[in-house]
Amino acid sequence: MALSGPKAGGGEALVAFFTKLPGKFQVPEEELVVPSNLERYGLSEVVNRLLVQEQPIPFDFLVDGEFLRSSIGTYLEARKLSSEKVLRLEFVLALRAPEQSSVDEAPEWISSVVALEAYPSTWFAATLYDGTVRVYEGSEMRLSTRLSDHGLAGVAALPTERGSHLVAACQDGTLRACALQCGSSPQAGAVAALSPQAPPKAMQAVALSEDGTLLAAGGWSSEVFVWNTEPETFAEPESGGKRKAPANQEQEKFTLSGHSQVVTALTFGRKEQFPFTLLSGSWDCSVRVWDIAAASGVCNWPVARAVTSFTMNPSMPQLATSHEDGHVSLWDIRAPSHTSIAGALSLDASAGLPLLAAQVTHQRMAQQVAWCNEDANRLASVGHDGHLCILDPRSLRMPLQAVPVGKQAPFPNKLLCVAWLSKESLVVGGSDGKVLRISLASEEV
Repeated sequence: MALSGPKAGGGEALVAFFTKLPGKFQVPEEELVVPSNLERYGLSEVVNRLLVQEQPIPFDFLVDGEFLRSSIGTYLEARKLSSEKVLRLEFVLALRAPEQSSVDEAPEWISSVVALEAYPSTWFAATLYDGTVRVYEGSEMRLSTRLSDHGLAGVAALPTERGSHLVAACQDGTLRACALQCGSSPQAGAVAALSPQAPPKAMQAVALSEDGTLLAAGGWSSEVFVWNTEPETFAEPESGGKRKAPANQEQEKFTLSGHSQVVTALTFGRKEQFPFTLLSGSWDCSVRVWDIAAASGVCNWPVARAVTSFTMNPSMPQLATSHEDGHVSLWDIRAPSHTSIAGALSLDASAGLPLLAAQVTHQRMAQQVAWCNEDANRLASVGHDGHLCILDPRSLRMPLQAVPVGKQAPFPNKLLCVAWLSKESLVVGGSDGKVLRISLASEEV
């Protein structure tokens, strides 16, 4: 029920609670007078009383596009707002404290990790700077196989009926591709090497199209190379564990030029979102969009800082980038509707990339940012400061969680890669050679 306003000088404030959670969490959106010294924990108690919860549930609170991280009174004072202003507080389920569990300790740095199944995935792979790839099921390593005598950097995978097609960027200037068979007897097929016609320079990033017909790679040459996949690119493992002779594929489909520095990130646009496109990020402080049908560039978006990685919102036209100075930035993609695919956008010269929010998430380089495909409100980033940060795009002013991982003193372990396995599970790797699973969950009943 609505109450009279707060008493003058009484340390009270007006609030109204609302939520987008399911029906059992709904409360009347009425004005309430509460003590102005309440913070998120006290506000959780108020909501639990309104819900008549026997077992209290921790909630988090969004106000004016950011999570409340102070008392109501401090928030009002900092913004010079009257205590008679009604604060509309959206409550969401709070995250539990993340739990870390060790999966493996390799003899080399972990350069990249990737899920091998559609989400949620129990299988995942890690590439190492010694040229090997390790395959895991849950918390157990099931397979280790060498792809190259040179270090591996970025990795991409596409789930198949029997396992996954995996491709890794190699420091000898090639791509290394193979088919992985998961299940009771994990195996790897013959390793195919794909080399551009240009003089070899270390590859850094790689991407697979959603239908598996195209491969893209980029690195220190500053160019982006695109190949058609052939049957021998992902040769299935033979019975008895035998492997065919490696295949070599040198003729790329086309080369895309435009970046002036190392290409650090690549992804193909999904057909239902950005069809027939390839996006790339670079240390030249830009994100570019390429039309893969015309083999030409269509957008060059400056982003002010060197790009170490980027990730796409699974449900909205948004992009998140990580940067060498520790920033994570959120961008809105503005583009006209596609003329032939309903619901998709057409990225052309008129498309824009306005900045929505930016924050210094890490004290050192932010190495990678990844969006959760199962929950568009969850982002994760890792950095050279040894921290995993869980972000919410509804409030990018500060992380929801900042989790130190591994050794922190006197110098932190560098976290180099992160991948979501489900909305409640991630895997990270870094310079100490350790692969760790991070479990997090919202408080639910």
